[in-house]
Amino acid sequence: MTSEGKNMGGFGVLLNHAIDAYQRNLKLISAFSIPFLIAFPLSLLLPNFVALSATFLRIGSIKTDLSTLDSMLIIAAIVFAIVFFSFAIAAINVVVKSQRTLNRLTSRDIGLIESSTLNLFFIYITAFAVIVAFNLLAFEYAWNPALGMLFGLVVSLLVLFAPQAVVIEEQGLSHAISRSITLIEKKFSYVILFLITAAILLLVNTWFFLELGKALWFSRFIALIIQSMFILPFLEVLKTQIYLSKYALL
Repeated sequence: MTSEGKNMGGFGVLLNHAIDAYQRNLKLISAFSIPFLIAFPLSLLLPNFVALSATFLRIGSIKTDLSTLDSMLIIAAIVFAIVFFSFAIAAINVVVKSQRTLNRLTSRDIGLIESSTLNLFFIYITAFAVIVAFNLLAFEYAWNPALGMLFGLVVSLLVLFAPQAVVIEEQGLSHAISRSITLIEKKFSYVILFLITAAILLLVNTWFFLELGKALWFSRFIALIIQSMFILPFLEVLKTQIYLSKYALL
């Protein structure tokens, strides 16, 4: 069997693990996914546009004459959105970690959710600030907009597995990003297959509800619910399985 075939087979096994873990913990994962429903509407308050079920900051739409109140509202929306997002990501990872190691949630796990939420918040807010700073610089010097998108993609990839490092290995900000980069290097084929899987799920969700929107005006809200309550939680479970694959005993 070729290495490509082995990678596909290995990813298939991880996909089955993810589906099994998701089904076993559906109630808990769904409950912990509710903050996504708060985070994404909050992010829609920002100057942005929505594409492929993701929210992107549109630097050109930010007014230069923002009032103090406008600025405070934007900053509050950013902070609260990232807090809720961090909590949901941390909680889902703790649930999957507990299930994979044959343990139930304990008081220590609850404490881990709290500490992981704080660490993830600092990671995500830092990544967000770096991306915004680069885009502002690009806007100021009239660089090609594609550079901002490419830079945002690179930063997003660097922190892709940071939640798993924070929860599973209880790493801090710098070490979590380092572990994320290391995993991407070692499991690069799995990462590519994960990104393909994520793209397919998000594209199908977007396409279906865009088509449905021709008949039902509120279909975009259903798309947001499906994305928040089912697609993103499942993708996070799959990421955790990929991260755990580096431990042979698990």
